[in-house]
Amino acid sequence: MTNSQGLVGLALIALLALGCGSDSFEGGGTPDAAAGSGSVSSGGSGGSGAGSGGAAGASGAIGSGGASSGGAPSSGGGPGLGGAGGTSPSLNCADANVLCVDDTPGPTQEFSTIQSAVDQAAPGDTVLVHAGAYAGFRVEKSGSAAKPMVVRSTGPGVVISSPGPTGDGVRLQNVSYVHVEGLDIQKMPQRCVAARGASPTTPMKGLAIRNNRCVLPEVEGFYLSEVSQSVVEGNDISGTGAKGNSRSHGIYLANAGSDDTVLRWNVIHDCKSFESAGIHFNGDASVGENSDGIISGALVDGNIIYANNHNGLNMDGVQNSTVQNNVIYGNAANGLRAYAIDGSAGPEGLVVVNNLIHSLASGRWAIKLSQDLGGHRIFNNILLSDNSASGAIAIGNSPGTASANNAVTNRFSLDGDSSTVGLSVWQNSGFGSGSFTTTASALFPTPGKYEPTAGAPTIGKGLLSLLSAKAPANAIDGTKRPQGAAIDIGPYEVP
Repeated sequence: MTNSQGLVGLALIALLALGCGSDSFEGGGTPDAAAGSGSVSSGGSGGSGAGSGGAAGASGAIGSGGASSGGAPSSGGGPGLGGAGGTSPSLNCADANVLCVDDTPGPTQEFSTIQSAVDQAAPGDTVLVHAGAYAGFRVEKSGSAAKPMVVRSTGPGVVISSPGPTGDGVRLQNVSYVHVEGLDIQKMPQRCVAARGASPTTPMKGLAIRNNRCVLPEVEGFYLSEVSQSVVEGNDISGTGAKGNSRSHGIYLANAGSDDTVLRWNVIHDCKSFESAGIHFNGDASVGENSDGIISGALVDGNIIYANNHNGLNMDGVQNSTVQNNVIYGNAANGLRAYAIDGSAGPEGLVVVNNLIHSLASGRWAIKLSQDLGGHRIFNNILLSDNSASGAIAIGNSPGTASANNAVTNRFSLDGDSSTVGLSVWQNSGFGSGSFTTTASALFPTPGKYEPTAGAPTIGKGLLSLLSAKAPANAIDGTKRPQGAAIDIGPYEVP
């Protein structure tokens, strides 16, 4: 891993970063070739990832889990992040609400398969899985807001090495208040985690999918359809589309009803199959009765998304959502692309704040919005593109949009990417107050190392708020904002 990934404090388990379906995707033909090595690391090893994450609350909020050995973001009591591992040390096989699974006979083998324990579990139970190699499993019973049903590893070494009955590592079939934590899911013929069977008007709720490693699934990493008020955090996903299936996104949040879900602290990388995005959102008005065709209320926070074969964030029919504190770089197309193809309407009311988005010469725009309804607030971001035909932000007619205090490449588009203008024209058009031009090499002298350096022009140049939108109170590594008289631009805050 590059130092840029290490600094954010995501505790990765040791892994080799490997080369990473379906429904609709942004049109426009074949994307640019996948980003070259440039500033993109091919991966390496990190911390153990064995944190003790707290349980999600009724609305999917995080509890008081402890930090991982790698120093996960701690402002909200976040658990150990970015890979398999982690469980509460207080759990014991003798507890009435703990069902222990072990593939090796002995005192911890109450069940030899995860499926058999899941079939016996009730709301409030924890299926506690000891190190070993296991088949995948299917969950068809819900927990409750007060008593979620949990499938959790005891620590590293719980490997899902063969698929469950649906071809997935984990299948959540129209269930709510189920947690899946700390599994190492490898080489599934379908997805590592799939949540299906709900509807836009009666979605699943209260799911928590955290601290898992997903490597080399043959389609998407996580496919989450009609999943609302849930948390997807601290996962490491790579190598999707392992046998060449196109549009094998790292995470696919699918269909209307997937509102108010949090995707944070995930590392999504090397999804190399054709048109495979880091995170793909699709409101898809055609799926389900009485669908509004919109995903709203999403929080995309503190993710590292790099070296994927299309957009970092691909948002079809996403509105009134927040994208903050992310590091998105070296993807084959745009950093953030919002539009409407399957969704019933284009982007509206997005808050894009304190991100670092860097498109290489083989990529496109840092941010591009189409079918745009406006009302966005875009501030405190580092928005760079090394492609001379692209730049920082491309919009068309975007009524009510405000942009300020961004560190940018000196190229913008006011006509939806048909032509480019410089910062002065952008500002004269009512955008970009407090913004300034820069380059990746000026801000980050070492390729792939995205930490701010002493004296960087981004330090102390951010805004606490823009109109009604507030900057996040903490940086990607948990550092409180501000550390000085004013907050920094980008996802980091220099002490």
